[in-house]
Amino acid sequence: MVICGHECEIADYKDNVSFRTDKNSTGKNVAQMMFNAQTADGQWHGNGGDCWLRIMEFMPDGRTIKIKTFSPLFALSPLTSEKAWRTDSYDQFDITIE
Repeated sequence: MVICGHECEIADYKDNVSFRTDKNSTGKNVAQMMFNAQTADGQWHGNGGDCWLRIMEFMPDGRTIKIKTFSPLFALSPLTSEKAWRTDSYDQFDITIE
């Protein structure tokens, strides 16, 4: 599994997150997740990505990882708490390790 981030281009948030699976040199699948929220506001200054985190829940089956995207910053206030979880398909998904 590969987890990376910090793409150094200012782009829309959805262009700075991704997941893909490729084959390694022995033909086994390698899950790869990229997450870069530091320019989620569309610029280099501001809130530094609004505290967005990727939560990885490793399931008891030993093969499944549930991915969720959460901001404790937004969760703090009743005015923004409904925005604390990102639920688009690129922010909430499962990874299956083979």
